[in-house]
Amino acid sequence: MKKKLIIILAIILILIVIFLIIFRNNRLNNQTENTQNVIENNTNEETEEVQEQEANQMVIEVGEPEEEPWQWQHDAPENHNIDVSVLNSVHNTIDSYPIHAEVIIKDGVIVDEYYKEGYNETSVFTLQSTSKSITSAIFGIAIDKGYIEGVNVPISTYFPQILDSGSEYKNQITNWNLLTHTTGLDASDTANWNDWLASSNWVDYVLNRRALARQGTVFNYFTGNTHLLSAIIQQATGKTTYEFGKEYLFDQLDIDSVECTEDPQGISDGGNGFAMNVYDMAKIGELYLNDGVWNGEQIIPAQWVEDSTTVQFDRSSGSADYGYQWWVRTFGNNNYPSFFAQGHYGQYIFVVPDLELVVVFTSHYEGSSSIYWQLMNQIVNAKISEKET
Repeated sequence: MKKKLIIILAIILILIVIFLIIFRNNRLNNQTENTQNVIENNTNEETEEVQEQEANQMVIEVGEPEEEPWQWQHDAPENHNIDVSVLNSVHNTIDSYPIHAEVIIKDGVIVDEYYKEGYNETSVFTLQSTSKSITSAIFGIAIDKGYIEGVNVPISTYFPQILDSGSEYKNQITNWNLLTHTTGLDASDTANWNDWLASSNWVDYVLNRRALARQGTVFNYFTGNTHLLSAIIQQATGKTTYEFGKEYLFDQLDIDSVECTEDPQGISDGGNGFAMNVYDMAKIGELYLNDGVWNGEQIIPAQWVEDSTTVQFDRSSGSADYGYQWWVRTFGNNNYPSFFAQGHYGQYIFVVPDLELVVVFTSHYEGSSSIYWQLMNQIVNAKISEKET
């Protein structure tokens, strides 16, 4: 009996050991599975994360392709209703004068260009007083951006010292008077050019001139007026006219040849100091032809373009009237309304809106500007006759 009991207990003990072994193995298997699942999940998550990082890196590395700089397109003049024989005559005339370059844009493309030996489309020319039209464009942008209140603001806002002059006329000078050369001050390029340039402070030189007439009544062309516009831009924006213009005008048009000199105080010479090549000059003309729009973007307010290129002051003399630092007159047998920027020695940007025409000249010619009126009349009249078409 005792022997049977021992056997039974031994069997029970063996069964308990077997049960414990099976239980332990099952538990280890479950833990292994869980561990593998965790590892697999982590591996999958890490793989997805790596793939996502690689994808993002590819996006960063590939990115958006850089836009190519805007470039002029070319076409034959006869495709734009221009008589080639007339252009040949224009070239023959240019041969006889120290005109360095000519570019004609019709319907948005270059249809003719001419260069004297040693010059090409990349040659940078000093714009002389054509700079005034550039500064006017930048001034209009500064108004549009809210830096300058408007054209009717008294310049004493920026130059309070003028209030100490005791002159009622000087106290009433506005931005509009600077834009139209109607300040009434005793100053002109004819009488004061050399003294003004030789002065140690160009701004003070202008402000210290006495007033001879009420503002808005007399046209007296003086580069110092435009220089005050440049000084106002710098005061209002905290940037020179060149720097502000680069950000909001030149870079927008992919103009990369532009340069500008400064006065002794570091103010951009907005009346006479800009320089650029003929292709970039033509861009300014095309921008104004299109009411301030470039590549679908409004660079200069359309109203500013209109105000700048329509008569603001009727001079009742000379060959053209004046807008905001742009000259205004007609050309051709049909008297097409036109406007242009003009600089000493023959730097010109002509715009004839009705014909979608822009013409640029750079020169070193000290004679009469009438030669440019002759050339523009030829170009404007250079239409192919109906029989030829």
